[in-house]
Amino acid sequence: MNLGNLCIAGHNYVDNKLFSNINRLAINDIVKIYDLAGNCLEYVVFDISEVPSTDISCTIQKNDKEKYITLITCNNVNGLRLIVKCKHI
Repeated sequence: MNLGNLCIAGHNYVDNKLFSNINRLAINDIVKIYDLAGNCLEYVVFDISEVPSTDISCTIQKNDKEKYITLITCNNVNGLRLIVKCKHI
C-alpha cells in the first residue's frame, strides 16, 4: 500500500469532461479511483478550498502514515485553483 499524498490535476472544461464537475463535490462525498486492472480505492472528501494559482502547498507530502489524494483544477470564474482533499477509507 502506497502511503502519502497523490496529487491529480485535471482541466476544468465546461463540457462535462475531466474535472468540469469537481465543484459539485462536498465534504463527506466519496471519490473512487480505479486502476487499469479495474481495482477501486475509495476516498472521502474532507477539505475543499481555493488558493492562488501560485500556491502549490497542497502537493506537499506531509503524511507517510495514511493514504490521501488531492484533486486540483482551475476555477474558470475567478482564476484561483480549486483543491479537493480526500482520505482513503
